[in-house]
Amino acid sequence: MLETLLGVALAATPFAALAALLSITTRWQRVREAAVARQIAVTDALHRELGALVSPVVTKPVLRPWQVSIPVPFRRPELLGRVVAIAHQTLARMGAAEHVEIVLTPQREPANESGATRVARS
Repeated sequence: MLETLLGVALAATPFAALAALLSITTRWQRVREAAVARQIAVTDALHRELGALVSPVVTKPVLRPWQVSIPVPFRRPELLGRVVAIAHQTLARMGAAEHVEIVLTPQREPANESGATRVARS
């Protein structure tokens, strides 16, 4: 009787492992889809209000709250508050503003008209 039970348990182990891996993959895919949806919503709201000035990146680090990283032009401080307010309002409408970190990073300087970065002449 004990040998039969052990045999059934050994035979079921691969199926249980496969079910666990499928569950983990499904969960990871749902988190990724939620991050993409939030990123699109925040980007659309920012572009609607400010134009194509900033482009946020939404991620969900493991065991940490959602993180919205927004590169902003620090040389224009009047925009910082508006960017944070718009991002927070958009996430609040989605029900995701309670556990979120909004990280402002410096925006890289744009290239000049020719598409190349400016090089100082000696």
